[in-house]
Amino acid sequence: MILRCRVQSWLLLVSLAGFAASSLAGAMPRFEYHKIDEIGRSMGQTSLVDIDRDGDLDWVVGERSRTWWFEYVSPDKWIRHELGQGNRTDVGGTAFDIDGDGWIDQFCGTGWYRNTGKPRSESFEAFESGTIVCHDDVAADIDGDGKLDAVACSDQGEHGLTVWYSIPADPRAQWIEHRIGAGIHGGVGPQGIGDLDDDGDADVVRGDVWFENTDGKGTQWTEHADLTPTGGNRPERYGLAIKVWVIDMDADSDLDIVEAEADTPDGRIFWFENQGRAKTWSCHLISANHTNQDFHSLAVADFDNDGDPDVFSGGGPLSKDTHKCFIWENADGQAGRWTEHLIVEGKRCHEANAADVDGDGDIDICTKPWSGSLHFYLRNRLVEDSEVRTMD
Repeated sequence: MILRCRVQSWLLLVSLAGFAASSLAGAMPRFEYHKIDEIGRSMGQTSLVDIDRDGDLDWVVGERSRTWWFEYVSPDKWIRHELGQGNRTDVGGTAFDIDGDGWIDQFCGTGWYRNTGKPRSESFEAFESGTIVCHDDVAADIDGDGKLDAVACSDQGEHGLTVWYSIPADPRAQWIEHRIGAGIHGGVGPQGIGDLDDDGDADVVRGDVWFENTDGKGTQWTEHADLTPTGGNRPERYGLAIKVWVIDMDADSDLDIVEAEADTPDGRIFWFENQGRAKTWSCHLISANHTNQDFHSLAVADFDNDGDPDVFSGGGPLSKDTHKCFIWENADGQAGRWTEHLIVEGKRCHEANAADVDGDGDIDICTKPWSGSLHFYLRNRLVEDSEVRTMD
């Protein structure tokens, strides 16, 4: 069943970074721009994680066969370190503790890099894992054994592949591949996995469809083609590419799906409302219907600290208009009314990540371009500005 997306009312209130900004939690904060570095081209593999275990988050990013991590020291000081070379990917890569030693490793495409525990002084150890070159890599527990597995999506081959890999006790051995279904250019990242039907196991969203984990162990899958917005999707030269985030948007205790249209010059942001155990879905538009932006990023987080999830995205390489980054504020707390805030303009955005980088209690953003080399950090000033106002 193909569902049609109804356009909800949304309020356009542009909030330029650097202008007057609210100092109270519950109103959209200002974001302060900081340059991280200029290096690389055609980059993906992005993560915000604590590589060196010093209590703050570092920026991981890589080209198709080379990966770096940028050590956070202060908003204006990031130290670049070589992470590894040799493993091949398209855009896909994600950082998590693969070998269980307490240090964050990096999985990307055909292999992984092991953090030796001395990330500031030596490159990671490289291993081939027998996995596919892909657009999306996501870490999640698919078979319910309490350990993270790896999910990958690619359009390469006759029909492409969406697969998951169980990681052996010795992850230096070949990882075990399990087929979920066909693939598209991109469609399971950055967070396209969750228990949609409330049966206790992890299902997988691939942009235009979702796969039900039928046996709860990831060996049997049922495809549901329920996720199509009004007028259909908007694939361009690379085929269908959608950024996906599974989360409860309307505070009704089931998981919904937020999506951003990528690799298209006029993308949209929308969410699919789960109307009960994933039996039916209702689609709601978050952004304008026409944006002239290629939304090749998606982050869903509480940027204004008011207790509900907001949505971030920004203009990627195919954008027709000046590149812009936005946060859509969840204005009623139930994803029924949205306020659009322009966060930064004139900077290219691709595969952005959002998390509390500096540990001050609000959500920051790191991103970079696809065509270009400028990495930058958008520091959320909510907590600092609130403290200044309180002192005044």
